[in-house]
Amino acid sequence: MRTRRQKILEDSQAVVGRLNAGETSLQIPVDLIFEILLRLPVKCIARGRCLSKLWASILDRQEFTDHYLKRSSARPQLLFAFQDRCKVFFFSAPQDDNSSLITASYHMSFPVNRVKEIYSPISGLVCVKDERILKGMKTPVTVWVICNPSPGQYFTLPRMKTRNNKCDVRSFFGYDPVEKQFKVLSMTTLAHGKRDLAIYKEHQVLTLQTGKLSWRMIECDVPHHHGINSICINGVLYYKAKNGADSSTYGKDIIVTFDVRSEKFGFIEVDKPFIPVHTLINFNGKLASLESYSFNRRSPIHLWVLDDIEKNEWSKHVYKLPASWEDVVGDADLYCVKVTASNEVVLSGYYQRSPFYVFYYSLEKETVRRVEIQGMEAFKRFQVYTFVDHVEDVKRMKGVLGLALK
Repeated sequence: MRTRRQKILEDSQAVVGRLNAGETSLQIPVDLIFEILLRLPVKCIARGRCLSKLWASILDRQEFTDHYLKRSSARPQLLFAFQDRCKVFFFSAPQDDNSSLITASYHMSFPVNRVKEIYSPISGLVCVKDERILKGMKTPVTVWVICNPSPGQYFTLPRMKTRNNKCDVRSFFGYDPVEKQFKVLSMTTLAHGKRDLAIYKEHQVLTLQTGKLSWRMIECDVPHHHGINSICINGVLYYKAKNGADSSTYGKDIIVTFDVRSEKFGFIEVDKPFIPVHTLINFNGKLASLESYSFNRRSPIHLWVLDDIEKNEWSKHVYKLPASWEDVVGDADLYCVKVTASNEVVLSGYYQRSPFYVFYYSLEKETVRRVEIQGMEAFKRFQVYTFVDHVEDVKRMKGVLGLALK
């Protein structure tokens, strides 16, 4: 029985055979064809699909797109987003390039009204939370847009139905690497606890899958008020919150866990006072909390790593800023984006400047380097959203999700 890879190679050889028809030429080995296709830039993949139905069938095969994603994961990208009037724009640049000057590549844009949040990219997809006034309505409602910047496609998720259209909505974007499923978790404020702490009572989940998409109610036995920082590690979504249970720990800081596959909630008690001002990160596959404001205070960096989630055991690590920090960073107002797989903290400014820099602080070497990003000068003084570990996924969402895409 032929494997899917063999089928791709046979179809590729058929294309080459047609091109070489009637000519005396050397045949290109099928393995070399497959390797050439994997090395093509994303834009060339998009153009190749337009050549013919045969080329499109080759480049759309799951075997090819899976291999492309795997190779892309080894060379992650920085992702940048801007909102200009009624559109959001996406750019990317190499993340682990040691150059001091990099040019960003433009990918796509799509219409929005008022972007409330852009979530960290996961396996090539980005979730955008937008606030719009829909036809026939007088007040704005929350909508979510899923996009894949690489092929330049996007679609709007169905509207979530709530008991109160004026309630506050908070959302998180997660991915289960085992079942390869993306999910959007949303919650609404329907009740207030003591001291007016808004408690999220209504929880809904939407799975990005083939067929009709719809929101489903799920149970959460951890009353809480959400925070503003989250991260998804190995199929588990973590986000900061405040305990809403009627107990002695009411209002205390906790970290809520959400298993993307089982859709079960849990929580981690936090006794230390660092959580409100820290950034949740992935540190060598473990949940960690980084004291992000210290980069602007020029003080030592404190990192807490959750070594054992069952025992709630944390280890503390302290890092010093190098003597060259002032010369490299200057008076830049920075925030912590996240940490790369090579344990470099990526720092970015809040607004696009000219020149625009991204800074890398190595936790292992305690050194800092500066990279200038060119190609986005048209968005000077605009707010910039910066993300790490974006991968290029050439899968087309049409057919995979059963939707008509823009």
